[in-house]
Amino acid sequence: MGGLFECAVIGGGIGGSAAALRAAQNGMRTLWLLGSNTTRKRSRSQWVRHLDNIIGFNEDIIKHQVLKTLAKAGQTEAVKIVAREHYHINNRRIIQNTIDRIQDEYYTVDVVKAEATGLRRSETRFEVDTPDRTYEAQAVVLTTGVMDEQPAISKLNRKGNPEDSPRWIYPFANREQVLYCIRCEGHLTRDDRVAVIGHSDVAAELAMMLHERYGTQVTILTNGVEPEMTSDRQEILNRYGIEVVSGKIIDILSAGAKQLHGFQLEDHVPVEVRFALVALGLHRVYNDLARQVDARLMDDDMPVEKRHIRINHKGETSVPNLFAVGDVAKRDDEPVMKQVYTAQEYAVRAVDTIDYRRRRAMRTGLFEK
Repeated sequence: MGGLFECAVIGGGIGGSAAALRAAQNGMRTLWLLGSNTTRKRSRSQWVRHLDNIIGFNEDIIKHQVLKTLAKAGQTEAVKIVAREHYHINNRRIIQNTIDRIQDEYYTVDVVKAEATGLRRSETRFEVDTPDRTYEAQAVVLTTGVMDEQPAISKLNRKGNPEDSPRWIYPFANREQVLYCIRCEGHLTRDDRVAVIGHSDVAAELAMMLHERYGTQVTILTNGVEPEMTSDRQEILNRYGIEVVSGKIIDILSAGAKQLHGFQLEDHVPVEVRFALVALGLHRVYNDLARQVDARLMDDDMPVEKRHIRINHKGETSVPNLFAVGDVAKRDDEPVMKQVYTAQEYAVRAVDTIDYRRRRAMRTGLFEK
């Protein structure tokens, strides 16, 4: 399509998908930059593997219809096969489905697999740089996301040497046994054993919530860091029987990479669990593009690379026609819940605001001719 886009959506996660689809349905000339393979691996969205805490995001809705269709057709063997299968709905499938829908059904959206490396603003438009070219857009929606801090585990590698790295937990994160969001995934742990990996009051709060909501047996692993928990929280942990263990994690107990069984710590008996919840805070907020156009950030007491982009109730930043959606954004008047459904809500708010302004300009133009 090329030329001047009415909207540029930067980011290939849930927020970007929702914004791009809404823009397509609104008939807007839109650029959707998905990012690169490298940027996708750096995103929290990469690790959300199973969505079942949202009404409608359940495999049984479609599965039930398929089983009825097969049964009516007398496909007995097929019914047995489908009944045994699990069709988990996860971020990757939702995003790919959105890409397919846009490319198959709409002609106003350019879908480009490239990273946005620069952003500039003039009085009337934005310039968005990628490694191959520069695009122009009247408005921009940033959905660049965040990445959580990962626990470094000192485990022996294939050469028999200790390697201090977070990579040892990635296979279990891929199988949704190492978790990152208590709202999205905490319910999976009900009546089971969980290790919360962290050392702060946040880790204590999450451990208490797991115990209170789901009857979960929780152990807090600080992974060699001295606990930094207030006395009142420590008292509640004691009353709930939640142990805080400070030893360094030196191994992961598992059946290969298929099932997490626990953690081995220095000078401590093995801690047997089926799940782990990482509670180490944010490693990075991808606010670079917003900073390039001097958008206001939140979290003044945090390092700049961990500060969220400030938005208003429409998702707009302090820079006119620049919007931020999803985990990268915060408001100063009320919390922004970090959920799939709230990312979609703010994506719709942002794109509909852009659409309203462009349609208002169309109407004004009718009387200026």
